[in-house]
Formats: sequence, structure tokens, C-alpha cells
Amino acid sequence: MLLRNRTIIVGVTGGIAAYKTADLVSKLVQEGADVWVVMTREAAKLVTPLTFRTLSKNPVITDLFSDELSSIPVPHISVTDKADLIVIAPATANIIGKMAHGIADDALSTMVLASKAPKLIAPAMNKNMWDNRIVQENVLKLKTLGFNIMGPESGWLACGDEGVGRMVDVPFMFGEILELMKSSLDLRGIRLLVTAGGTRESIDPVRFIGNRSSGKMGYAVAKAAVERGANVTLISTPTTLDKPHGCRVITIETAAQMKEAVNVEFKRADAVIMAAAVADYCPSQKSKGKIKKYRSKVNIELQKTDDILESLGRHKGSKLLIGFSLETDDLIENSRRKLQNKNLDLIVANSPEAFESDESEVSFISADGKAENFKKTSKADTADRILDFVAAKRIKTSKDKTRLGPMLANYRNSQ
Repeated sequence: MLLRNRTIIVGVTGGIAAYKTADLVSKLVQEGADVWVVMTREAAKLVTPLTFRTLSKNPVITDLFSDELSSIPVPHISVTDKADLIVIAPATANIIGKMAHGIADDALSTMVLASKAPKLIAPAMNKNMWDNRIVQENVLKLKTLGFNIMGPESGWLACGDEGVGRMVDVPFMFGEILELMKSSLDLRGIRLLVTAGGTRESIDPVRFIGNRSSGKMGYAVAKAAVERGANVTLISTPTTLDKPHGCRVITIETAAQMKEAVNVEFKRADAVIMAAAVADYCPSQKSKGKIKKYRSKVNIELQKTDDILESLGRHKGSKLLIGFSLETDDLIENSRRKLQNKNLDLIVANSPEAFESDESEVSFISADGKAENFKKTSKADTADRILDFVAAKRIKTSKDKTRLGPMLANYRNSQ
């Protein structure tokens, strides 16, 4: 969900590769971005504005004074002011020259000049045009001004020549967009500790007491946190899930092992999200050999495990501490009691239906006792809501309010 609620302006100029940009716009919208397409007059002769309007769900800007934009006051300012990124694909020699020399004689060049957002340029042109010294000097100037230039690549060109001039493929461009977005993320620099999965308490060498936790919630939190810039350590029980890319993973099995790993990692964490389902009880003794089936009855004595979350709450200091609560009765009241007893900043309350599912219906209960209920949605969405809370709390103590301010507004609006 890295691009969710991000505004991206996609500039399309008069290169034959403009048809590929439709795929890029579609991918950006699917990932939750608010995409505004700006087309030059020449680009509109290659791909119709209707195509991009259908894909982006927004008006396509071809003329700053068109009737379609009458509801948007000063579009080259109001749209560019909220932009997180400007992508120009394909970028012809013409638009590169305009940007390099501050020319603003159409909608796209005007919006580029009016925006302080990062810019990603994907050149595409005939190989002789690309090799032209004037074009190369313009590209070098844009690089020195902080523009990100991607490509072009070598291959067959639309004119029939072969050489450098092809626009980079959409998947590579999309990956670069994700990397650029990471540089301004709301959780950048946060050291986040996440736990996931259900612990296993051994009865004998082959059997254990466990629970139905799949680890999906904790893994969703870890994945989303990495995408939002956090430095993530994930302490997980064995699962069938793929390890989230970009985070450090520590694998454990038992509640005792979970406690030991959490206590070590807790010291260097800024925030902790305890999504793991830690066993409340474990066998007092483990059989050295496999318990044979011929016994008519087997009595297993259980003893209480240490409450990891309660212990963290007593020593959390300024750290942010978030726990989970699963209840079959009196969900809100029981969860509110847990939050108070364990000194949490937030508790995420849900029912057993969330086990092994890709979706969940949860309630957030904050330290002031206020409960917010959310409709059933994907665990990825729930993960982002939890991280919105982390980001909002960070703002209250951060000196960098300019960068983090918009996320606080998004979090409040989502409530």
C-alpha cells in the first residue's frame, strides 16, 4: 500500500511509447494512487485522452483553460501542490529541452515548473536525437537540478533503427517510482518490532499445544511498515508465509523463546506491535519420548506462561506499545481492561473469525478508552490503519512536522 493516497502526475508527450504509459497509469491506480494525467497536444494524437481519463478516474489535462477543469481553481497550482511525484513517460527531446531551460508554454511544462515534487523522466526518441549533443547537455542539466532520469534503453525503435532510444519498460519504471516514494515516507527511520504467528508448546518430541494463528496479521504489518520506510524486526513462529522483503526475521517456537527474543529487541525499538498469539499455558513437563497411543488417558499438567506484553508495558518508557486482543465475549470491555492493565497505547480487538483469514473486522481502543470500530476489510488495510496510528503518534513528538503533518491529517480523516 505504498502508493495509497499518494498523488502522482503522469506527463505524456508525443512519443510512440505513449501507449505503454496507459499500463503504468493502470498499475498506479491499482496500488491506490491518485493519478492525474497531463498530455501534450502531440501525445493526444497518439493516444486519446479518454483512455487515460478512464484509467485514472480523473480529468485529463491537455489545456489549462479547458471547460473540463472549470471546477479546479488554477489547476497548474492546485494539482501540482498536492503532487508527491511527477512522472514524464515518454519524455521527448522537446519536453526535456523545455524543462532544462524553464520554458512553460503548455500545460505539462507549466505544471513541471510550478511543482516542487520529485520528478522521474523516462526519455524516448530516435537514437540520433538521443545522441545529439544538445539533448545530452539538457539531460545533464536536469540531472544536476535533481531530476531522476531513467533510460532510455537499447533496442528496436519505432522508426526502424536499432540503438539507444527505447523507453524503459513499465515494470522497471514502476519499481523506480516505489523507490522514490520511500524517500519521503511517514515511518522513515522508525525502528519497529513486530511479532507474528502462534507459539508452539511441546508435549513430546512430535506433538505440541498451539493455536490457530496463521501469522498473516503480523506479516501484513511488517510488510506495510517496510514499504513506509520503517526499519523492521519481525519475530515470528514457523509459518507457511513468505518472509516480508526488507525486514530482519527472527524465528522462534515457544512462548519462552518469544519472551527472550522480544526482551533483546525491545531495547532498540521505538515502537512494538505484538500481533503474535502467545500461548497462555504450556506443559509443566515435556515427555522425552513420544507418548504412545495405547494409553486410554493422558493427563497433561499445564502451567501459566509469562505475560510478555504486560512486562513490556511496565518498562516501555516513551516507546509506543500496541497489542492485540481476541475475545469471544464482551470484546470491547475485556479488551479495554487489557489495555489498561498492560499499559498499552493501542489495542486491536477482534474475534476468532480473524484466525487464518485474509480479512478481519477490528476495533481500535486507544489509551483514553475511546473505541473505533471498522468494517471487515483486508488485513493489509488493517495493517496500514495500525501504522497510521504509529505515524500520528510520531508526529506529536517529532520536530519535523512539515514532512509528517499530512499523515496526521489522513489519519484523523480516516476516523
